[in-house]
Amino acid sequence: MSENCPQRRNWLDYLALVLSVVLSPFLCVPYFCVVFAQATARSNAEFYQLAAMCIILSIGVPAGYISWAVYRGHITDLHVRLKEQRKGPFRAGMMGMGALVLSLWLCGAPSRLTHLAGVLFAQIFPFEVISRAWKISMHTAVLAACLAGCIEIANWSTFTLFTLLPLSWARHHRGRHNWGQTFGGAALGYGLTTYPLRWLATL
Repeated sequence: MSENCPQRRNWLDYLALVLSVVLSPFLCVPYFCVVFAQATARSNAEFYQLAAMCIILSIGVPAGYISWAVYRGHITDLHVRLKEQRKGPFRAGMMGMGALVLSLWLCGAPSRLTHLAGVLFAQIFPFEVISRAWKISMHTAVLAACLAGCIEIANWSTFTLFTLLPLSWARHHRGRHNWGQTFGGAALGYGLTTYPLRWLATL
C-alpha cells in the first residue's frame, strides 16, 4: 500500500473514538452536574437551579472559549490535542469554576456541592502546571474527579472507577496519550478530589 494512502480503520479504532467522545469532558461533565445537583438539592426547584448553574459555569464557559478558539484557528481541535494550546482553556476553566464556587456560596447552596466545586476549582492549578511540561490526560482526570465526587456525595460504588480503564485504553489506542499520562491523570483526578472532600466533611 502506498504511504500516501490513509490507513483503513478497524472496529477497535471506531470503538476508541466512541469512548473518547462519549467520556469526554464536554459530555460527561453535564451529566455529572445533574447527578451532583440531584444528590444535594433540597427541593425540585433547587435541583433545577443548581444543575443549570453547574452546567453553564463548569463546562459552558470553557467549552465556549474552546469553540471560539478553534473557529479562530488558535486551537487545533475541540479536545485540545496539543499541549502547547492548553493555557487558554485552563484559564477559561478557572474563570468558570471560580464563578461557580462564588455563585454557589452566594445563593446558599448545600455545603457538599459548594465544597466539591471548590475542590475542583483548586485542582485546576496543579493540572495547569503539570501540563506545561507533561501531556497529562484531562479526559481521565476529569472523569476520575467526577466519579470521586459521585462516590463521596452521591454514594456511588467504587466499582464505577473501572470506567477509567476503557477510557485509558481509548486515549492510548488513538495515540493521544501514553499509559502513564492516562493513569497519571486518573490518579491525580481521584486523589485531589477524594481526600480534600473527606477533610472538608470533618470541619
